[in-house]
Order: sequence, then C-alpha cells, then structure tokens
Amino acid sequence: MSESSSPLLVGALLRHHKELKQRQGLYQSRHMDFFRYKRFVRALKSPEYHKKSQEEPELYPPVKTDDDAREVFVSLIKSQVVVPCKKLHSSECKENGLKPDKDYPNLLLSDKATLEPDEYYVWMYTPKTWLDYVTVIGVIVGILVFVCYPLWPSSMKRLVYYLSLGLLALIGLFFGIAVIRLFVYVLSLAMVSEKGGLWIFPNLFEDCGVLDSFKPLYGYGETECYSYIKKMKRKKKNIQKN
Repeated sequence: MSESSSPLLVGALLRHHKELKQRQGLYQSRHMDFFRYKRFVRALKSPEYHKKSQEEPELYPPVKTDDDAREVFVSLIKSQVVVPCKKLHSSECKENGLKPDKDYPNLLLSDKATLEPDEYYVWMYTPKTWLDYVTVIGVIVGILVFVCYPLWPSSMKRLVYYLSLGLLALIGLFFGIAVIRLFVYVLSLAMVSEKGGLWIFPNLFEDCGVLDSFKPLYGYGETECYSYIKKMKRKKKNIQKN
C-alpha cells in the first residue's frame, strides 16, 4: 500500500475517536465535524492508536513525542484529510456574510495551519459505512427494476398502480390538513387572540420526527410548538450552566 494511503488510514482510525470531543459546525454551508489540535494529539497517543502502530508501523507511524504527532498531523493536512479553520463569533459571521446559528457555529477556512493547541480543524474525510454501500446497491437495483417495468407481470403492475394512488392520496390529505389548519387559525384569532390563535397540529411544519409532527392535536400561538419549546429548554440549560 502506498505512503499516500497512510493519512487516510490514520484518519479512518481516529475519525470518531472519543478523545477528539468533536462538535458539528457549519463549514461552507454544510454540517461538518471539527476539533482542537491538542485533542488530536491525545488521540494519537491513545492505546488504540499505539496498538495499531505496533502492528502496522508502515501505515500507522508510531507516535512517542509531540513532534511525532505533529509530523503525522501535517501529513493529514497535506492530504486534505483535515483543514485548519476558524470558529466565528456572531459579529464575525456578519462580517463574512454568514448567518449566525445558535446550534452550529460557523467555520471559516484558515489561510495557514499554525498547529497551536487550541487551533480548530475540520474533517474533510468521512469513511464509507455499510449503509453507504447498501444505499448504492439499493439505488442500482431500483433503477434496474423500473427499467424492466414492461416485463413485469400484470399483478405487479396493478400493485404499483394502487400504491401510487395511495401515495397521491396521502399527499392530498397532507395539503388538505395544511389548508384546514390555516383556515381554523385565522378564524380563531377573533376569539382567542390573547393566546395567539388556535393551531391544529402545531408541529406539522416543525423540524421534528414524523410522529411528533402530529402531536399534540392542537395548541395556541407559537409557544406550544416544537421549536419554541426546544428554544426554551436550551435557554434554561444555558442559564443553569452559567
């Protein structure tokens, strides 16, 4: 195996290592994992990496000192497995034309890697999982199945036809509920305006699970929706930390 594959193997081994204590941030509008340099050094000195470097030192360079760790990490940067980044504050986000996000900090590519202990780096490499391979195989099989549609028996064609009708009915029902809930909300403003109006399925368009979208059955205003409740919980948690 070539030397160029060594950084990829090191990256794959430590990609989700507990010592990294990595977080998710917004890098070029995508959710990416990032960590501090000092955390990666600790991961390189971990028992897991030490064991691997003893078994295959040509692929996993041994790390005994900080200089060894530095050399390994530089190879990852050169291979674009990781890149240096800067975590932006709210004011810096606006200066760079980015929208601040309370849950995910914005990350900006740094011009130079200084390898300072608290310097941030973002992963550009994500190893393939079994789910990725299953997805690819599923897509290929699905394409082949539909290409062979003319060869399907009549019973399968009828089944697909009824499934399509069922799917269209569900979509129509969803839009019907959306129209009805809006109509009810507008009418309720005259009667319960102090509560903010009555919403049927207040979480219907919230960023939550499918089942949670239909719970509770009704709610008033914006204070009983999923995003507001989540915001209040996060605010309470921050107050407790401080």
